[in-house]
Amino acid sequence: MQNIKRIIIPVDDSELSKETVKRGAFLAKLLGINAKIISINDTHQFMASVVLEEKFRKEATVFLENLKKIGDEMGIKIETELISGNPSEEIVKFAKEDDLIIIAISKKKGFDKFFLGNLSEEVVRNAPCSVLVVK
Repeated sequence: MQNIKRIIIPVDDSELSKETVKRGAFLAKLLGINAKIISINDTHQFMASVVLEEKFRKEATVFLENLKKIGDEMGIKIETELISGNPSEEIVKFAKEDDLIIIAISKKKGFDKFFLGNLSEEVVRNAPCSVLVVK
């Protein structure tokens, strides 16, 4: 078994993402490793306005900085990164074999799940490392 060198915590703006960050930070502290929170901006493909895109980027940056404070409170280093693209693809590309991804379960149902897919399921299936799903 390979040692875990970093915890990756993909987030969205849900309350469950905040809980996932808390659990990821706790586990990072126990393991003595750093964590990285990533947020994937998939709106760029739908937005024609540079102004709206910049507004989204600023809001996402503030959101990530607030989540980063969870690590500060626990005494661990958490880095953040905002990435553009398809969420499941970008999370899988970002991860390495010696990472651990901690992701909130997708709550999509019915048509949304059929049409948009299930993010956590896609990540579990395609990630090059272990994935812990929080519900």
